[in-house]
Amino acid sequence: MKRLLLLLFACLALVGAGCGGDDDDKDSGGGGDTGAATDTAPADDAASAGSGETAKVDMKDIQYVPKEITVKKGTTITWTNSDQVAHTVTHDSGPGDFDSGNIEPGKTFEQKFDEPGDVGVICTIHPNQTGTVTVE
Repeated sequence: MKRLLLLLFACLALVGAGCGGDDDDKDSGGGGDTGAATDTAPADDAASAGSGETAKVDMKDIQYVPKEITVKKGTTITWTNSDQVAHTVTHDSGPGDFDSGNIEPGKTFEQKFDEPGDVGVICTIHPNQTGTVTVE
């Protein structure tokens, strides 16, 4: 019985390790914006924030929470991965250009938004995980 449980845990560990895909940390920014992945505690949900301030989005249950967020120009958004698998925050449409690279569980990614408009974001690992940042 002990051997069976040990084998089961070993298999689960291997499956979990393979879910993250590529381990390269790559940060790129458009228009002078840069993003960085860091360690932090889980984020609080935020619907809007002022210029020069910060807003937070959680990645939980293969979703961005909130899925849609409105911020003022100059706001930095921090995405926190509260899931058990890696995610990305990748520019999909609208002004700007950025890609977080893989954000492992418990890690964060920050991106500053300086151009007004609707910015679509997507997780390249989970293409159904999408969101919108409206910059006013």
